[in-house]
Amino acid sequence: MTETLSTFRAPPLLSPRTANYVAALIRQGDNFDYYEWLQRVREEEAEAKQAAAAFTSGKLIAAEIGPPIGTDCREAWPNSGLALMTRTVPVPRAMWRPSHEPVRKSAKARLTRRLEKVRDAWHDFQASRARNAVYGYLGAVLAIVEHYKVRRRTTRLLRHAFEFANLPFDRSTDPFTAVIRCTSDGNADSKTISKWARALRYVARCKESGTRVRAFMKEAGGVNACASLYARYFGRCA
Repeated sequence: MTETLSTFRAPPLLSPRTANYVAALIRQGDNFDYYEWLQRVREEEAEAKQAAAAFTSGKLIAAEIGPPIGTDCREAWPNSGLALMTRTVPVPRAMWRPSHEPVRKSAKARLTRRLEKVRDAWHDFQASRARNAVYGYLGAVLAIVEHYKVRRRTTRLLRHAFEFANLPFDRSTDPFTAVIRCTSDGNADSKTISKWARALRYVARCKESGTRVRAFMKEAGGVNACASLYARYFGRCA
């Protein structure tokens, strides 16, 4: 028994950051955004370090402590033999108190921000004269669709995408088609939207994890080739 107890070790405690991560993951569930959480934690840790540095670097002053007025020092401190006692006390600079409840942005606000980034990618594509500029936009469309598909929030994506573009909501629309239509400012015709959507569905089904969208599509022959491959192997409406 003694030998068993001596070999037992208590499980290590979680670090503050890991505990914060677990709590945030439990609290936010499917709405948890790792990169937004990491940025907020880093900012809070940096501010806390600044506050600690400000406290420890404060000037030290001497506070003189004397006996009450009219009292002899020898009577006040009979065993010290000192007329005065001094001690140093730290004087901190202005203290910063972190907010206990950081402002949480709603799921709708996060989705709107992501749609705005896709629309910005569309504007970059339109402003560029490079032949391969379209891959940046298509990659942004693929990223947002897969982000909400993995979380089983495709219907939410469709609803807010149509709202983002001030278009009537159509639940049956393919997510790639909907995002392209709602972020291209009405400057992409139906034929182009359909071709790009088929190409992205092919990429979503066949691209291996870690492969860049541009590299995969170019190796397959380009956007038109990916659209044709999808129609050949999966059908136009699959």
